[in-house]
Amino acid sequence: MDERMPMMDGPPDAHVRIDGERYLYFGGTSYLGLHAREEPIEAGCRALRTFGLHTATTRTGFGNSEPVITLEREAAGYFETEAAVCLPSGYLTATAMLKTIASRFDVLLIDGGSHYAVTDAARMTDLPARYFPTCDPTALDRELAELSTQTRPLLLTDGLFPMGKIAPLEAYRQRLSPFVGAAMLIDDAHGFGTLGEHGWGTVEHLALADAVNQDDPPADRPALYVGGTLSKALGGYGGLIAGEAAFIDRLRRHSQIFAGASALPSGVAAASAEALRIARDEPELRKQLHRNVKHLRSGLAELGVEVDAASPAPIVTIELQAAEAMREIHDALRRQGIIVPYIPVYSGLGSAGALRVAVFATHTTEMIDRLLGELRKVREVGGWRAAIAR
Repeated sequence: MDERMPMMDGPPDAHVRIDGERYLYFGGTSYLGLHAREEPIEAGCRALRTFGLHTATTRTGFGNSEPVITLEREAAGYFETEAAVCLPSGYLTATAMLKTIASRFDVLLIDGGSHYAVTDAARMTDLPARYFPTCDPTALDRELAELSTQTRPLLLTDGLFPMGKIAPLEAYRQRLSPFVGAAMLIDDAHGFGTLGEHGWGTVEHLALADAVNQDDPPADRPALYVGGTLSKALGGYGGLIAGEAAFIDRLRRHSQIFAGASALPSGVAAASAEALRIARDEPELRKQLHRNVKHLRSGLAELGVEVDAASPAPIVTIELQAAEAMREIHDALRRQGIIVPYIPVYSGLGSAGALRVAVFATHTTEMIDRLLGELRKVREVGGWRAAIAR
């Protein structure tokens, strides 16, 4: 391991310790502040003592345990669905879903800003793939115009992108409507827990959550398949897919991931279940997150950053023309005890990278104002006037 890589010395929260120093933290994905909550940590410790590290076999054999089964029940309850399945990693969610449904389609249409997990999943199929510029329905039109009306396209995209954009799912769905058997597969890792009245993610935020993950979806409109992760806002760890019981059963039977991977570690499953209960039972966490998002976005707009003030996404990226300018801003903030990560390379970013600001429910107004005040001091560094926020 590179000795220069920073080391987090405690749980992620509004304040963190990195390399022995305490910082105000605007990085990562613990949007509801659940990873540092005492209740999930204690639940995980109890399960670890009772059940050991994990069952040391797959779930198709003797690999089920009480913590894992309880987690899936809690997940189904959180999303108010018939069933749910939890996977060893959120990175595997898109792969598991695609392996389950790929045989129903003829071509993949992939939003070019999608996460690596989505594009890797696409490569594991035999289906031809067409990429179009991110969040661009007009570009999707051009791809669709080259397809026969008998083609069954499957569109792959993130819901809430890691750099803050919300996919135009309704526009995508309208354009797919003329194609009988068309569908969208949405990886909503960052949307789960943050978007929508109940925290069900991007499809709830965009009022599309009426028919998700059905085994035999209605033929009069494109089907929706949605998965995400417990690892971000929901405060746990692992991939998460919730939906109709028949669809979840199909996924268990047809995805080699469920059959071939070891079950989630016992402590992780128990901690994740407790974090889900908190996310469900304390809606004030989401409300506080949305207040913080509004305050951050309005403050950045006052600094001259082009930002969608109405977006509920808890992520804002600041892109300058020069990578060195963004590194200097990152370093200046860190000297003042604030972490805003500079991301040099990531899916959906330009060649210079971006400063990625993430806001949590556990940030206070004073913390956000401190960040804005320090950004005000450095906004002229390296061409701040050219800043573009997503």
